[in-house]
Amino acid sequence: MSKPILCIGRYAENPYHIEKIGRNVYCIEELCYCIVQNAFLLDEDSFDEELFDWIESECCLQKLADELRSMAAKRCSMASLAGTILDYVGYNTRKEVDKTEEILRGNAGMDVYKKKLQRADFLMKNDRFTQAFKEYEFLLHNTPDIDLKLRAYIKHNEGVMYARLFLFDKAAAVFKSAYEDSGNRESYLQYLAAIRMSLSNKEYVSFIADSDEAYEASMELESRMKEAEELYASSKDNLMLRTLAVYKAESKMHEYYDQVGEITDEMKLTYKELVKDKVK
Repeated sequence: MSKPILCIGRYAENPYHIEKIGRNVYCIEELCYCIVQNAFLLDEDSFDEELFDWIESECCLQKLADELRSMAAKRCSMASLAGTILDYVGYNTRKEVDKTEEILRGNAGMDVYKKKLQRADFLMKNDRFTQAFKEYEFLLHNTPDIDLKLRAYIKHNEGVMYARLFLFDKAAAVFKSAYEDSGNRESYLQYLAAIRMSLSNKEYVSFIADSDEAYEASMELESRMKEAEELYASSKDNLMLRTLAVYKAESKMHEYYDQVGEITDEMKLTYKELVKDKVK
């Protein structure tokens, strides 16, 4: 059995919003969890007077808040500030605290552009697309002397996110741009895949017939599509759909509509999270 954890402070009536990771927290333990889990997304702005005020007023931890204010006035590092919070609360293990401080010290020495790229990659991998787009767009428009390799990398990742949002026209455009900048075959294959998803079969065949490069790449793409179909055939999602088909065939409409409702609600929730704040 795990060791019980004694919580401290009060459960907040008003949450604290951690802007860098897009999360609300309602207690000091939840704050500690988010600091440890998202350490490399945080920076100096993450430990400010607003956070200290929340710790005092909402969590009723005045002593901790005063200590943090004193440290901030002395310009202590964000690693020290985070370590003070984690040590005071005692929610995390010593190993987790040490690792978090190490990451934050590394962040402090990292230039803003590398830090934003790391943050954008993390956000994309965790399906926080709106925030990831903002970070990538900042890099595209503000990185001094941005090279073609980095520009292509960012464009490719934006294409992946547009495709995940079913915005295949936009995905195709940025994949094409990534390929033109880098010559990366993977970007070209993804460009072709986005075209395939946005056109009818007849239109797609006509499209690849007009280009030797597209025709050759389409052979590899079709091989990948076939492999994906085979993987999907044995997936949990496909099993669920086959179960629905059985319910309908056997006129078990109550079970059928209950299951459809659950699936639809889950898909709506997932999509709303993906397009939160609307991708422009």
